[in-house]
Amino acid sequence: MSGARFVVDTSVVVQYLIEDNDTPQVTELFAASFESRISLWLPDYCLVECANVLWKRVVFDNDSLEMATQIVENLDKLPLTIVPATRLLARAMPIGANHRLAIYDCLFIALAEELDCPLITVDRKQAEAAKATGVMLKPVGDFASTS
Repeated sequence: MSGARFVVDTSVVVQYLIEDNDTPQVTELFAASFESRISLWLPDYCLVECANVLWKRVVFDNDSLEMATQIVENLDKLPLTIVPATRLLARAMPIGANHRLAIYDCLFIALAEELDCPLITVDRKQAEAAKATGVMLKPVGDFASTS
């Protein structure tokens, strides 16, 4: 898997930031990226979505504001290659229209298509649209620890 590139969506990045079902596999994925064995790509909009998920958890689930703020302050330290969403918008529009999928979800599909690399997502509807668009998918479960 040396040098492999993957586009990761918000559903994956968030599971690195806060505990959820696929966090163990996502942690392995990010470990490989921190070690430069793979590279993880995403549109810059993903960081806004991550902050919004954290905000919702503070406002609606009584999570710690201090913890959420600390996570947001450290987003730029994650091993990610960030691409401006504006360069993906023109391609995201027909993907969204054809698959009735929100443009912000289509940005990840457009980026994976542009880079000709797999998309890693745990969002079923987004995965279906990516597959129908011809974008390869990489299951997050492939990054489960073997130890």
